Amino acid sequence: MRALQRSVVLCLILALSVGLFYIGREHQVFLDNKTIEVDGQSFRALKFVKITVRTQAGDAPTIELMPRDRDLAKVTGPSFQIKVEVMDEFGEKVEKVIEKDLTPGFSKDLMLSMPLLAADRDDYILPPPAVQAPSSERDTEPSEETLALPTEPVPDP
Repeated sequence: MRALQRSVVLCLILALSVGLFYIGREHQVFLDNKTIEVDGQSFRALKFVKITVRTQAGDAPTIELMPRDRDLAKVTGPSFQIKVEVMDEFGEKVEKVIEKDLTPGFSKDLMLSMPLLAADRDDYILPPPAVQAPSSERDTEPSEETLALPTEPVPDP
């Protein structure tokens, strides 16, 4: 009986820790306003976009993007709301407002394409940009062929 009680308490502690991890997880949301081609169709970058990201904590930073811009918003919690205001090219008049509720789950990074979102497509969530890892070729010693290549002497100044 005592072993059963300990097992139940251990399971409850594990469930609580997973729940707290899920609630407190920080996510990096990349906001991308670059021209993109999907299924042979090209979606041009928007002229001027204002993006507001709201989390359960209540913080709502406003991010402004021009064409070919990418910015980062850090959000904490299991879900967040995003409000995208597509402006005219002078940034004076709102042409379109898009509001979405997103739940990234356990993933750490997320990238949203503004041109696809403005076109009301469902595939506006893109894979996040990969971290540039050093190439394995740069880490190795130069080969004998590379060392045997003729080099020109550099004149002294």
